[in-house]
Amino acid sequence: MGVQAPPVLWAFRVLWLTLPFTLGDAFTGSVDGRSDPVRLTASALAWAVWVLALGASLVAAPRALTTTRVLAATAPAGGVAAVAAAGFAAGAWGWAGLAFAVAAAAAAMAAGTGAWFVDGASYGDELRLPLRPPAALLAGPVELAWALTVVPLPAGVLLLAARNWVAGGLLLVAGLLTAWFGFRVLDRLSHRCLVFVPAGMTLVDDLSLAEPQLFPRRSVVRFGPAPADTTALDLTAGAAGLILQVDLDEEIEPVPTAPRGGVVESVSTRSALLAPSRPGRALAAAESRRIHVGRT
Repeated sequence: MGVQAPPVLWAFRVLWLTLPFTLGDAFTGSVDGRSDPVRLTASALAWAVWVLALGASLVAAPRALTTTRVLAATAPAGGVAAVAAAGFAAGAWGWAGLAFAVAAAAAAMAAGTGAWFVDGASYGDELRLPLRPPAALLAGPVELAWALTVVPLPAGVLLLAARNWVAGGLLLVAGLLTAWFGFRVLDRLSHRCLVFVPAGMTLVDDLSLAEPQLFPRRSVVRFGPAPADTTALDLTAGAAGLILQVDLDEEIEPVPTAPRGGVVESVSTRSALLAPSRPGRALAAAESRRIHVGRT
C-alpha cells in the first residue's frame, strides 16, 4: 500500500480544518439566545464531530472511511440548518463555511479518497480497490441509513440539555440503537473490494457473493470493459457506470448471495462482471501484475 494520501483527501483535510473559523460563524449565530446548557452541549457536539472526522481521515482503514464520510456529510447538512436557524443572516464567513463544507463532503465521497482508505487493509503483496455501490442504494436507502446514524442521537442529547427529560431520554436510547444499526449498514459498503493478489484477483463483496471468489491469473484470457451484449455472470450488485468483464479459460464456481429466504448455491461460469470504483486504475493494476487486459 502506498503511504501517500491522494490530493483529494488532502483537500478534504484542509477544507475541514477551516470549518471552525468559517462555518463556526453560522453555528454561533444559530444558538444565540439559547440556554447555556444547550449552547455548551451544541458546541461540544460540533467539536466532537470535527475532531472525530479529522482523526478518522488520518487512518487508512475501511472503517475509518465510513466514519469520515458519515461525519463529513453532517457539515453541509448542519451548516444549512445553522444558516436557517440564524435567519439566513450567516455573514460572509458563514456562507463561505457552508461552501467549504459542501466541498469537503464531496472530497470525502470521491473515489480516490475511498481507494486510499480501502487499500489500508492490504497486507503483503496486495492491492485493494473499492467497488461502486449498488445504484438502487444511492436513491434513498443510503441517505436514510446516514440520517438514522447522525440525527436521533445528538437530538436526544440536545433535548436533555434543554431539560426535556422524557423525550430526550427516549430519543437518546433510540438514537444509540439507530446509530449502531445505520453505521453497520453503511460500513458494509466500505469493505467491498477487488483485491489483487499474487494468484490473481479476488472479489470480496457480501452484497453479491456468499464468499470471496478468486479469479486465477493463469486462467484470465481477458479483463476489460464489458461488451454491450454480454451474458457474463453479473457480480456488480447493480452498480452503475463502466462495468468490467473478466473472461477465463476454465470454469469457476462462485457462490452468489442468496435472496432472502433462498438457498445458497454455486454456479458455473467462465465470465463475470465487476464494478471497481475506478475501472482505469483496476486495469492498470491488472497489467502491472501480468493479467491480460483488453481495453476494447
